[in-house]
Amino acid sequence: MKVLEGQTPSERVFDYIMEKVVIKEWKPYTKIMSEKELGDELNVSRISVRQALDKLVALGILVKKKGSGTVVQDIKPQVFFKSLIPALVLNENDIKSIIEFRIPFEQGNVEMFIKNYDEDRVKRLREIHENMKKSYSDPEEFHLHDFYFHKEIAYGTGNQIVISISETLHSILKFNIKQLYTDVGPDIAMEFHEEILNAIENRDKELAPLLMRRHLEATLQKLE
Repeated sequence: MKVLEGQTPSERVFDYIMEKVVIKEWKPYTKIMSEKELGDELNVSRISVRQALDKLVALGILVKKKGSGTVVQDIKPQVFFKSLIPALVLNENDIKSIIEFRIPFEQGNVEMFIKNYDEDRVKRLREIHENMKKSYSDPEEFHLHDFYFHKEIAYGTGNQIVISISETLHSILKFNIKQLYTDVGPDIAMEFHEEILNAIENRDKELAPLLMRRHLEATLQKLE
């Protein structure tokens, strides 16, 4: 395995294990090397090995079992999106790039939501929107409900990859709530969410995605 310049010992262990898992050299339910074996193989301390293992366990890549050692999980595709969070958090202030990505992504989410139309989820969207109205003057509370609105649409797609990407993006944006409220304010979300919701309730599969696109484009314009 190539060692990257500036890479910490823990990062080397992390990448080594991830490579084995991704290329299926270590298959699901496989017991991996012991901490000592990994340390000897990569010439790093057991502390560095333990740090990498703890991170991989937290991400759902590995699981520690009493009496069995550390084992590779039967990994679902969405698990890998969790590993994007540390990298993306380094760029969490680049809100514009995230919004640009969300434009086509969330437009497609609305299309799938309507295709899988569910009355209960639509009712939850309406409840979330009402909560946004009530928290209009509270930046943190308002934007949390804003996130919940978009996440509910993602969950309504029934697509686990979409849900995982949405969770990752919103985890990053949560760190920028105050900046979002200052730069964008609540009015754009209030106006467009009402229109998007009405179009969803009417099952308008052309208008609802278009309104979502316009909503995020208007948000992006405010940030420029």
